[in-house]
Amino acid sequence: MKQTNRIPRLGQWCLLLCTLFWGGVSFSDTLKPSEPLKLATSSWPPYIGRDLPNQGIAVEIVTEVFNRANIEIEVVMIPSWKEVREGMEVGVYDVILGTWYSDERARFHQFSEPFMMNKLSFIKRKGSGISFNTLSDLEGLMVATVNEYAYGEEFDSYPGIYQVKSNHVVQSLMNLVDKRADLALGDAWVMRHELKNYMPSRLKEIDVIQKPLSEKGLRIAMSLYNKKGAGILEVFNREVSKMKAEGVIDTIIASHKKHYE
Repeated sequence: MKQTNRIPRLGQWCLLLCTLFWGGVSFSDTLKPSEPLKLATSSWPPYIGRDLPNQGIAVEIVTEVFNRANIEIEVVMIPSWKEVREGMEVGVYDVILGTWYSDERARFHQFSEPFMMNKLSFIKRKGSGISFNTLSDLEGLMVATVNEYAYGEEFDSYPGIYQVKSNHVVQSLMNLVDKRADLALGDAWVMRHELKNYMPSRLKEIDVIQKPLSEKGLRIAMSLYNKKGAGILEVFNREVSKMKAEGVIDTIIASHKKHYE
């Protein structure tokens, strides 16, 4: 019976491994895409916006994460979130920059861990007397909301709360201040930014209810078409964890936050 000589083959494997490591190649390099990752997003100031400093809080954080991971990216600003999601679902883009998790969205994307948190808050007209502790406090009220927001199943399905839908945050706020709705619901920073920029004279007319409806983790979502997606998300999550521990993310947030409070 012919005996197989295993020594030369073992030597070949040793030589290959030495070449990889001594040549400066790491296993993480195999995760690098051959072309820049296309990160699709849409205007959502102060987190995302073409004309904001460093294109907004979320874009600055995510860009820094990928820079640290040595992964090249291209941020693509799309006119609407609907077009962002449609492009992701057919594989035109690799990543959604700035999104909230929902079970429905998880059918089409892989999600990172949160890189920052958003508070979903109710905003009311001053002197309205409305308070919020549980959703039952809002029964019979009209709440201005925005299409494509993931408010959560509990709120969306709660009986007796009537949503006044619109396509933009500014429209939602106009419904509130013009008394077409009793409350508006959204991220408090976003609403303050939009009021300050488009209706500054009406800032004094609104109050943010202290207790938020919920806190949402802001994430990136990876296309299921990207075969390296799971590995890239693992690297992304690791870098985010390091940046949080080093205080880098808090510093970035603080540098933007002073303009919106």
